[in-house]
Amino acid sequence: MWISRVAAALGALALVVSSCGSDDTATTDSAPTVVATTTIWADVVSNVACNGLADVQTIVPPGGDPHSFEPSLKDRETMGNATLIVANGLGLEESMTDVIDAVESDGVPVLRVGEFVDTIPAGDQHTDDTGTDSSTEDDHGADDPHIWFDPTRVSSGLPAIADALAIAGLDRTALDACVSDFTDRLASLDVDVSSTVASLPVDERLLVTNHDSLSYFADRYDFEILGSVIPSPSSLSATNPAELEALATIIDDTGVPVIFAETQHSSTDTQALAARVGNVAVVTLQTDTLGPTGSDTATYIDWLTATARTIVTALAT
Repeated sequence: MWISRVAAALGALALVVSSCGSDDTATTDSAPTVVATTTIWADVVSNVACNGLADVQTIVPPGGDPHSFEPSLKDRETMGNATLIVANGLGLEESMTDVIDAVESDGVPVLRVGEFVDTIPAGDQHTDDTGTDSSTEDDHGADDPHIWFDPTRVSSGLPAIADALAIAGLDRTALDACVSDFTDRLASLDVDVSSTVASLPVDERLLVTNHDSLSYFADRYDFEILGSVIPSPSSLSATNPAELEALATIIDDTGVPVIFAETQHSSTDTQALAARVGNVAVVTLQTDTLGPTGSDTATYIDWLTATARTIVTALAT
């Protein structure tokens, strides 16, 4: 099913690019501008368009929350002047959707990477103390957008990104070489993360998070998600007192030692839950964003490596 979506989306993208006409040939001597919505996808795109094949810019800054980020007029102008926009899709950029759709209607091609990978339905790994699905009603029928927590899924989306960049005018041979190199590096990343996780016994791979963001990580590396403070893949959803009390009981019963908060969101409810349970640490992750330039999480590979180590270390204590 998702393969047919790939063909349809790329066909539509080709039509949009061709409709832009031939007036943009002045970019021959300079790299075309490709705008990614998030820092994670900006880094991935930079690796597909390696060696400066494209000028890759980001809308949501490091540390920002793509769920709630509202683009400024300048951001709207940046997207409107882009050769290509690369978004996650799957509802991630929920506060940017109107602007992205408007720019696309104006003729700027938009690639939504989530349409090109095998996704997990929202709430699939989220169970309550009875073992039943406790995701919110609004989440059913939706797909979890946090696909970057599985490097094999990111790798599966690289050809679509390369195809979109080629349609936008970048050199196909150079793109193929970049994709081959980055695919190998992502395979090595997957091996490294698997090795890091292997040190943690399977029965200790239990996750409690701020919102449902780690399903792909759990699926790939054999973790169980016990629950979330916000039981939704959207950070804009609200907490529920009854569900928080049930989650506190789960934490008590399992003895899980840590709740994972997020740098881009308030940890007030998470801290309150930890205080309610007692003897539970709160560890902060960068779930939807890379770190600033020069930090040890400034690239996708470094970020996932550091995230896996943080999770394993916290659970092993």
